Amino acid sequence: MKVAVTMFRNGVSPRIDITDSLLIYNIEKGSVTGQEKCPLSFEQPPELVSFLQKRDIKKVICGGCPQFYLRALSYYRFDVVHGVSGEPDQIIAQLIDGTLDSLPLNGPCKRHRGGRWLSHHGPGNRGDYAEMPRQQRRNRREKKI
Repeated sequence: MKVAVTMFRNGVSPRIDITDSLLIYNIEKGSVTGQEKCPLSFEQPPELVSFLQKRDIKKVICGGCPQFYLRALSYYRFDVVHGVSGEPDQIIAQLIDGTLDSLPLNGPCKRHRGGRWLSHHGPGNRGDYAEMPRQQRRNRREKKI
């Protein structure tokens, strides 16, 4: 199986659309049998899809993946693992071990919508502001203006 990891400088690219190169790993029987670095220069998802198809790549590992790219890659049956960060060799080791986690594919990253932090911040990360009753927050905002 061939796996492509999107690269930016020395780590996984934070977004697939700012990738400057791909590290392509050939994985057979639970071990890496080959590795190749390919520079990229694409503007649209179809160009990335055709590049991956020519190389016979089945899985793409990336940091962030805009919905447009995610739909294009999923449509052509690429297995997309996104929401990943770190060094590529460690990520491939996690993939082989079966411990690599991905964000769900059913929707975009709902980071900030409607004035609320939704998915990336738990109750401990939002501070006191999120724990305040609604009227108290409204009063606090009005005082700042």
